[in-house]
Amino acid sequence: MMRARYGLFFCRLPLLAGVMAMLLLVGCARQAGSPESVAKLMNTVWRAVEVDGQRVEFLPGQKLDVSLVMHRTGAVRGATGCNNLSGSFSQKSDRLSFSSLTTTRMAGPKKLMVRERLFLQALRRTAGWSVSGRTLTLYDDMGSRVARFIAVGGR
Repeated sequence: MMRARYGLFFCRLPLLAGVMAMLLLVGCARQAGSPESVAKLMNTVWRAVEVDGQRVEFLPGQKLDVSLVMHRTGAVRGATGCNNLSGSFSQKSDRLSFSSLTTTRMAGPKKLMVRERLFLQALRRTAGWSVSGRTLTLYDDMGSRVARFIAVGGR
């Protein structure tokens, strides 16, 4: 009888170890607003890879990457693919918002201008953020993803 109990325990040991490993990984994940995540957020060149669920590709007539750099001063700089972008942002813990966004006024191909409008709208809807590895994700106030970026330089 005693042997059967130990056998049952050792059969469940791999499952228990797996559950404990998952809990450890979740507990060690960097949270938005943590000092490490904020350090990654600032002064990093973030290139857009997705805006409103659409993949961001280099389009004909495009001269600039769709990108952002957030500075510790609260200034944001970047590009929409056609125009340069500037403005300000506010970040507190996992909350992030952009304001006073302006762009240069260069005209470009219609597809490029449509994507520029969608990108600016996504930034204006941003209410939250997270960094995982080299990926920045922006969320609206309902928690839906509005844009995703990869780190391409900085620090």
